[in-house]
Amino acid sequence: MSDPTKDILRLFTYGLYVAAAPSPEGPRAATISWVTQASFEPRLVAVGMRKGTAICEAVRASRRFALHVVGADQPDFAKAFFKVNQSGPDEIAGYHFTLSPNGAPIFDAASAWLECEVTEEANQTGDHAIFICRVTASSVHTPGVAALALRDTPWHYGG
Repeated sequence: MSDPTKDILRLFTYGLYVAAAPSPEGPRAATISWVTQASFEPRLVAVGMRKGTAICEAVRASRRFALHVVGADQPDFAKAFFKVNQSGPDEIAGYHFTLSPNGAPIFDAASAWLECEVTEEANQTGDHAIFICRVTASSVHTPGVAALALRDTPWHYGG
């Protein structure tokens, strides 16, 4: 008898986001899908990132990053950060960014974004780090936009 756990976990609702963080080697960015609000007051989000990845290590080192909401009409924006091979002084994977006053890369293409400061890290035994983060800044570029959900794409992650 097969274990239905993988199929059940894929029924969970996952959005798609692009996380971007400063690092000594230059800004890092990756598409992630494990994000949830964790507190109203203070405003906290919980974000899961695969351990050992460039984005996870950049967030661990800098303790800050920007979390970009991917709009439902922006699957190419999400796909560009699955595996990033190119970057420049003000672009990653062909997408322009500016640095926030705290040094987090903010993409012009994002529908909305949160700037986050890591307050704690959890999940020492799992394959993903769970960062609990305080929201320090935010902006909506496209009011009323619907966010892209993983279930609305041909991609699978987790489960």
